Amino acid sequence: MKLVFLHGFATNPKIWDDQKADYAPQLNFGNINAEAKRLLDIIGMGDGVSGVALIGWSMGGMIALQAAALSREKIKGLVLVSTTPKFVSAPDYPHGLPMALLKNLRKRIKTHGTKAFHDLAFKGRKAAGFVKTPIEEAEKELDELERIDRRELLAKIEVPTLIVHGEKDEICLPGAARYMNERIAGSSLVMMPEVGHAPMLEAPERFNEILCWTNNL
Repeated sequence: MKLVFLHGFATNPKIWDDQKADYAPQLNFGNINAEAKRLLDIIGMGDGVSGVALIGWSMGGMIALQAAALSREKIKGLVLVSTTPKFVSAPDYPHGLPMALLKNLRKRIKTHGTKAFHDLAFKGRKAAGFVKTPIEEAEKELDELERIDRRELLAKIEVPTLIVHGEKDEICLPGAARYMNERIAGSSLVMMPEVGHAPMLEAPERFNEILCWTNNL
């Protein structure tokens, strides 16, 4: 089984350096559906590879969900890390952030660049994978984050799925992980105590132990 790691907003594949990972290429989050299709086109199987497991963090997890729904033949497993099917809350979905908080993040990024997101998501930690996304590109990706709703995909996921989430995640709320776990048949959920939005940076040893789940795929 080939493992492919997907980064998130305002980062690049090197965010996974502690996992010594096989990276996906640099992703663009301005159109999740189109990027999932591009990812499927470029993922190589190679000789002796029976399938691909996607490990997607944050917006990368949204792409992983989309890709799994599009290709049951190629995608054989999912690890959804600190992600959500819908970022913004709604009357029938209380597990997202209020629109007002997303608008505030937009304003901070316009003023301070994507460092505003890094400060929020990583709490002062440093990583090789941080990216200073151009403001215009960041705004397009935030537009997609505002409108995207992939709740309808959850019941269509038929591959083994592990959901990993920090109990103190303030960006993709823990309720989103529980929501996905209830709706993806046969999925497993690991909640990491005292961990926020970036488990692979905040608790890399524990996170890598959890990823041993993929050995059974």
